[in-house]
Amino acid sequence: MGLLDGGIAAAFAGVFSAVYLDGTLYRPSSSADDGKGGGMASGFDSGIPVKVQIDAASQAMRSADGYVEGDVRILMLAHGVATPDTDCEIGAGGARYMIASVATDPAGSYYELRGRKASDAANFGS
Repeated sequence: MGLLDGGIAAAFAGVFSAVYLDGTLYRPSSSADDGKGGGMASGFDSGIPVKVQIDAASQAMRSADGYVEGDVRILMLAHGVATPDTDCEIGAGGARYMIASVATDPAGSYYELRGRKASDAANFGS
């Protein structure tokens, strides 16, 4: 595997996985008709293990539409993890976060997520 075909992501994961927090990525398990021609998640899968770092929201995140005070920046190592979307949630550090935005670094080594604490985090595992 070369650096340009995923090697950078693998190297980054190898170096930082020991210092990132254990987390869980939850993807919607199924979609139910919302009555408006679209779908609505009816639950989440059991989750896949990921490595994350929780940080204060970046200036770019604070300037973006939809930012809410209390949103956080979540860096999630990308190696072996399909790109999450805003229907996914992340559990880490005893809290659960809804994903409000998704970006990646140019090398594809991590995802930069804007997370918003789930309103009733006590009902979720992390």
